[in-house]
Amino acid sequence: MKRNKNKWIAGVLTVAVLCMASTSMAAPEPEVEYTLMAGAAERDITPTEENGMLPIAAVGRTTAEGVIDELHTRVIAVNDGEKTALIVSNETGKGPYGPLFAQELSDHTGVPLDAIFYTATHAHATPEITDEITMDYLNFDENSEETDNLQKWGRLVYDQLMDAADEALKSMEPVKVGIGYSTSGINVNRNALYTKPDGTYYWAQGYNFDGFSDKKLSVIRFTSLETGNPIAFIFNYAVHGVIMYANQVLDGETGISSDIGGYVCNALEKQNEGAVAMFLMGAAGDQNPIFGNEYFTPSIETGEKETGNQGSEKILEWLGKILYFDTVEAIKNIDTETGNANINYEYGETVIPASDGGDYPVALQVLRIGKIALVGFPGEMFNEIGVNAIEESPLEDTIWVNLVWTREGQQTGYHSTDLITAEGGQGRNKNYLPGYLQDAVTNLTKQLVGESLELAGTASQRSNS
Repeated sequence: MKRNKNKWIAGVLTVAVLCMASTSMAAPEPEVEYTLMAGAAERDITPTEENGMLPIAAVGRTTAEGVIDELHTRVIAVNDGEKTALIVSNETGKGPYGPLFAQELSDHTGVPLDAIFYTATHAHATPEITDEITMDYLNFDENSEETDNLQKWGRLVYDQLMDAADEALKSMEPVKVGIGYSTSGINVNRNALYTKPDGTYYWAQGYNFDGFSDKKLSVIRFTSLETGNPIAFIFNYAVHGVIMYANQVLDGETGISSDIGGYVCNALEKQNEGAVAMFLMGAAGDQNPIFGNEYFTPSIETGEKETGNQGSEKILEWLGKILYFDTVEAIKNIDTETGNANINYEYGETVIPASDGGDYPVALQVLRIGKIALVGFPGEMFNEIGVNAIEESPLEDTIWVNLVWTREGQQTGYHSTDLITAEGGQGRNKNYLPGYLQDAVTNLTKQLVGESLELAGTASQRSNS
C-alpha cells in the first residue's frame, strides 16, 4: 500500500507540474501596444540678395550669384510614447558641418545624438559648410568686414533648423506609417571606360549603362489618424543632385537650386497641402542622373574623356517630372500602414585595413520605426556596397541613406568598390585597402539593425521565404 501511495503522490505532482507548464505556455505576456506620433516642419534657408548673402561660395569651387529655386531644411519628429527621434534633411551639398549642428540640435531639443538622423540632399548648386567649425564661426559680428556670406548662411540654417525642429516636436500627433516601392530609370553608374592615345583603358566620369545601378525607389508616408491626410513623406533614391551643378542659367552665372531632390519634394508638397516631403539620398556615390548640365563623352579623335555643358533648367524639369511620377507610383504601392510601431536607434563603428598600415574607421547609424529601418552612412557610399549591405538586413524594409554625418572623425568622402579602389575612377578612395569594405559594412548593418530589434520581438524580422 505504501508503494502504491507513493506512486499516486508522484502522479499527482507530475500532473500538477504539467498543468502549471501548460498554463504558463498558454498565457504569454501581452504584446506591447505603441502609439506612433509624428510631426513635421520646414523652413527656408535660401541665400538671397534681400538677406544679403549673395554672391556665395557653392559646391565644387563655384560661386552662386542668384536664385533659381528655394532651399529648405526639413525636420520630421517621431515618438512612440517612450523614445523620440528626429530626421533632418538640409538642401545643401553636405552638412552644414554635421558634428556641430547635430550636437547643437541634440542640446536644443533634448533628443539624444544617436536619435538624430542628420543628413543633406547633396544638391550641387548650393552652399555647403564642410570644414570644422565651432559656434564662434556662427556667432559673428555682422558689421565686421571679416564676416563672409557663407557664415551668414550658416547662421541662417542654424536658426531655421532649431525653429523647424521645435515646430515638428510641438506638432506631433497620432499617425500610421507605411512604405511603398517603385523603380526609376533616371540614374546611371557614372564610372565609364575611356581610351588613352596608347590604346589602354582608364575609368573616369561618364555613363556606364552596364555598371551596377539600383533602380529601386522607396517612399515612407506618415498619415494623420485624425484627418487621414499625409503629414510627411520621405522618398529615397540613389542619385547625385548634379543636374544644376555649375549651371549658367542666370545670364551666364550660376543660380541656387535644390536640384532633382528638391524638385520632387516641392511637387509632392504642392499636391499634398500641409504635408512635408523630404529627400534622403540613397547609396549614390557612383550614381549620376542620366543627363545634367555637365555631360561626358569620349573624344572622337582620341577616345579620351571630354566634358561639355548644356541647358540645365529644361533637363531638371524633364527628369524631375519623371522622378516625381515614379515617386507617386511608390506611394500608390503602400498597402499596409500601422500606428503600432516602436522606435529604436543604434550607432556603431568598426575598422578595416588602411592603406598606410593602420586602421580605417567605418561608422553606421540606424533609426528603426516599426518594421522600417534607415541605415545612415556619413560619406558617399557606392551603390553596389550599400545595396548589398541592406539586402542582408534582418528587416525587409531597410533603406540606405548617404551623408548621415553627426560626429567628428567620421569619413565623409567617397567609398568606392574594390574595382574602382584598385583601378581608379571617379570617386576612388585610396585610403583603405580593397577587399574589406563590403563585408565590414554588411556585418555592421546586420548587427545594428538586429540590435534595434532586440526589444521588438521577431514579428518584424525578414521572412525566410
